[in-house]
Amino acid sequence: MLPHSDDILDILNESPRWIVRMGATVISFILIMFLAGAWYIRYPEILKGSAVVSPDAPTIQVVTQSGGRLMRLLVADGQMVKKGDILAEMENLSSLDDTRQVERLLEQGQRFLKNPAEELVFPTDSLNGGDFQSLIAGLQQTYHGYRWLVTDSYYGQKLEGIQHQIAAQQKLLRVNAQRKVLNEAEFKNVATAYQTDQKLMEEGLYSKTEFLKRENEYLEKKRESAGMEEYAIQNQLSIARLESEYHTVLFEFESKKRDYLNQMMQTLHQLDQDLQAWKHRHLLTAPSDGKLVCLKNLAERQYVSANEALFSVLPEQRQYLAIVEIPVRGLGKAAVGQKVVLKMDDYPYQEFGALEGQVVAMTPSENIRSYRLTVALPKGLTSSYQQPFYCKSEMAGTAEVVTQDLRLLERLFYGIRKLFM
Repeated sequence: MLPHSDDILDILNESPRWIVRMGATVISFILIMFLAGAWYIRYPEILKGSAVVSPDAPTIQVVTQSGGRLMRLLVADGQMVKKGDILAEMENLSSLDDTRQVERLLEQGQRFLKNPAEELVFPTDSLNGGDFQSLIAGLQQTYHGYRWLVTDSYYGQKLEGIQHQIAAQQKLLRVNAQRKVLNEAEFKNVATAYQTDQKLMEEGLYSKTEFLKRENEYLEKKRESAGMEEYAIQNQLSIARLESEYHTVLFEFESKKRDYLNQMMQTLHQLDQDLQAWKHRHLLTAPSDGKLVCLKNLAERQYVSANEALFSVLPEQRQYLAIVEIPVRGLGKAAVGQKVVLKMDDYPYQEFGALEGQVVAMTPSENIRSYRLTVALPKGLTSSYQQPFYCKSEMAGTAEVVTQDLRLLERLFYGIRKLFM
């Protein structure tokens, strides 16, 4: 083995400068790329909690009032309904057709009360008893009594007879007035002759016997005038009595009409109340507009229990909200307006995506270890993968509240600062 000279050893021990420069450049480039990546790459800081998504207009259930069989099922699952639409009829003594006849009768009755000249058409025997038959029978009896009262000639003839008597008495009163005018003229003449004869007698030119005859004639005319005045007063009293009798008979007639109408009004009111109570007990109606959901398989003649929920009505136009429960640890970072990512249990987010929301309110929870956030869903139930989610009433899942969107460099800085604190 040949010995190495010092020059050769120096060459072998000294690294090439281009390698050193290249290594420094590569390291510097890697460091710069790392810092640039740590600056541009953002990593969100999140608070996790449980979430429940539900419509802001709640789903309303239709519950039976009493147990029994379903006589009629008038709707299908998924059908759009309006508020008040009849969904089903429970077993009862009457029927839905009977109630429709009763409703028509009530409408006619209200028109009749406003205008008694209207005719009432009562249901036929097709009601066959039922819950309303007794009231309808009473109403029919009262109506016929009213019709008999207003069409019978008794009160009309009686009033007409009194009017004829009043007219005759008034005619007599006019004739008496005419006689009174003539009598007053005769009395004036007799009075003048009496005064003349009285002066002649005082002067001795007229005999006492002849004067007494004149005086008797004067007194007779005066008595006749008083009799006519008395007769006129008696005629006026007779007319007043006849008018009073006329008004009494008319009042009796109108009172009977009013009694019949009041009785009909009370019967119609009771019939309407019974009809509403019957509907409440035996009909299931839609509580609002929306889409009908059958909560179980239903068929006519099927028995259902009391207080059993058979249907739900989903409002047609609904906005959805999420209620998020988060622990109080880290709550200071949460604020209104922050983004929320909702992952639903019914729809695995790896396949269907997640819902996006925004915090709109923060309220304390009943549990002191948690806080409640109200989260709006601006995009509704459309996920980040553009998948539509279907929510019958509620959906459960998890929520991630993005409190800060920090750069990776900031996170490194906070981590280093934590080591020294």
